[in-house]
Amino acid sequence: MPHFIKRGLQILFNEGLLICLYKVKERIRGNHYYEKWIEKKENTENGERVIFSYNPLISILMPVYNVEKDILIQCIESVRTQTYKNWQLCIADDCSDMAEVKEVLESYENDDRIDICYRTENGHISKATNTALDIANGEYIALLDCDDILSENALYEVVKVLNENPNIDFIYSDEDKIDEAGKHRHTPHFKPDWSRDTLMSYMYTCHLSVYRKSVAVSIGGFRSECDGAQDYDFALRFTEVTDDKNIYHIPKILYHWRVRKGSTSEDASAKPYVIEATHKAKKEALSRRGIDAELEFIEDLCFYRVNYIPDNKDKVSIVIPSKDNPDIIHRCITSIINKTGYKNYEIIVVDNGSTAANREIYEKMCRDNKCIYHYEPMEFNFSKMCNRGASLSSGSYLLFLNDDIEVIQEKWLERMLGQASLSYAGAVGAKLLYPDSDLIQHTGVINIMNGPSHALCGYSDKDMCAFARNIMDFNYLAVTAACLMISKEKFYEIGAFDESMAVSYNDVELCFRLVKKGYFNVVRNDAILYHYESYSRGYDAVSDSKMIRLTKERDRLYDKHPEFAPGNHMDPFYNCNFAQNRVDFSNNYDNIGSFTSKGKSVKLSDYKESDDIIFKIDSMDTDNGVNVAGWAYDSVKGFNNLKKVSVLAIKDCSATVYDTVKIYRPDVGAITHRKRMYMIGFQCASSDSYDKDCRYAVVIGKKIRYIDKK
Repeated sequence: MPHFIKRGLQILFNEGLLICLYKVKERIRGNHYYEKWIEKKENTENGERVIFSYNPLISILMPVYNVEKDILIQCIESVRTQTYKNWQLCIADDCSDMAEVKEVLESYENDDRIDICYRTENGHISKATNTALDIANGEYIALLDCDDILSENALYEVVKVLNENPNIDFIYSDEDKIDEAGKHRHTPHFKPDWSRDTLMSYMYTCHLSVYRKSVAVSIGGFRSECDGAQDYDFALRFTEVTDDKNIYHIPKILYHWRVRKGSTSEDASAKPYVIEATHKAKKEALSRRGIDAELEFIEDLCFYRVNYIPDNKDKVSIVIPSKDNPDIIHRCITSIINKTGYKNYEIIVVDNGSTAANREIYEKMCRDNKCIYHYEPMEFNFSKMCNRGASLSSGSYLLFLNDDIEVIQEKWLERMLGQASLSYAGAVGAKLLYPDSDLIQHTGVINIMNGPSHALCGYSDKDMCAFARNIMDFNYLAVTAACLMISKEKFYEIGAFDESMAVSYNDVELCFRLVKKGYFNVVRNDAILYHYESYSRGYDAVSDSKMIRLTKERDRLYDKHPEFAPGNHMDPFYNCNFAQNRVDFSNNYDNIGSFTSKGKSVKLSDYKESDDIIFKIDSMDTDNGVNVAGWAYDSVKGFNNLKKVSVLAIKDCSATVYDTVKIYRPDVGAITHRKRMYMIGFQCASSDSYDKDCRYAVVIGKKIRYIDKK
């Protein structure tokens, strides 16, 4: 084959086909991995039972209408086989005309724990559910659709929580889907802990839901006018009358939602009346709460976004720290002035010591654009600069903005301000894209084993990512201060930025305090800006000294907030079943035996230590073999997507090399601003015997770079 043709095919494969093949392979492997995950995870959870001192009766409400015999039996049997035995099954048949339905129900009439009511007229889902509620004797009610299945431990896990805190009013769990035959489970939905704004985006709590009966009765049960979204309407009304601390999420899959043709489990648009009912439920929730807002239909999702309408009297003070970046900040300020629709704002530029020439440019630019300019030479301290800008502000809301941000849409500021004006709102963030692209730089911060990380970084905004987390509005533990809005009152209530955290994690630390105070941080995905990330001061990963400083500041962050440190309940808005070394909300299928590598003896003299290799280790466990995951690339030579990454274990002059599998890492490709860098993630898993005195290195070709610092 001619060299130029071979090279052309190599480029095609490197840039596109390899990634496409990887994605197809992942989809195929995904369900296989999930099945293995179920086997390992749920076998571990089915251990010795706790004997409870508190055994409340749980009444399961199950409206029934014209469901196939086998499916109905599976549903009822999933209740009868519960490991927790103090339950009541309340069945309301909504005047089914399929003979087999009554036949099945009559066969269960002799079970003392099953109460059946046969309605004489069809009243639809809400009336049938209310009929079941009327015969419920339990302290709590659980909702079950007649074609779905409870996991055998569902009620046990609920009562376990209630024994730890009997004041809980509302419990929900994770769920997955099951095929029509009831055999194959797929599409797990791992949910966040209680998230006010996420619920206003969509009915994320869904199944399994367990409510205190007295509260359910007090709000009038289920409303027929919201049939199709009756559970959503009920959840919105219920959570309005209970305290946030009395809502609890169990991060375990306790419910299997059956996928049937024409059901909303398969396609929300299959039932248009569901969309209308959802609109009604949201609109009336806003009215009850006295909130001025408009609903925007997102056609691709069949969801409604809530746009909170700000008071035009609310002034926003935009604080921009900057130094010696006149061209960059000029683009930022002019984009604000030219493209922002909401006009009640002021701009405050805090300069920590530009040169005399640049200071003159700053002064003139601020004078021409009617900005406040504060010049105060000091060592770079982002927290101090933001606090100084806040002290000079006259607005009731503060927007902290990097000087490398560019405004690209009209309504960004009013969307953020409307959200920030809610009584429970903490920090409000925006969706930041890499310039002139659809690649996501920021849409919230997740707190994983690697430390605080930008969610979905490097993924395309054209795709619907992770249950539409790049489209609808979601609560997060933190947002970046590259674009962060907060009411001035709340900012000072929690003590402003911590000036001892000069460079990194100061925004995350601020957000941690807001969450601990009971506020909800959120990303408005309809507020979209370009972020020329780190143009001002470079990347922290470039030098060892910056990495050391970054590590120290991360340690300080967790010293101040140990409840969010790795190993604890690290992030209430990022499910513990998600991967801890990736940012894409993918499931944690690590360490389930999907790949193993056998070591091969090699000559250490064949390899040469080189700083050309740039790498980051996401996780490393050498106590039970050689298990390493991360990313690596050769900074001098190209075609890194094609390059093989290995791990070298070194003892004295002997060495063992371990193969790895490639991992798709678009986040790294975006961060490094390099092409052909999306397949540089790797994972090595080996059960080979190990030696505690070994040193380890990353290998590309014949180049190595040691992982440790010996």
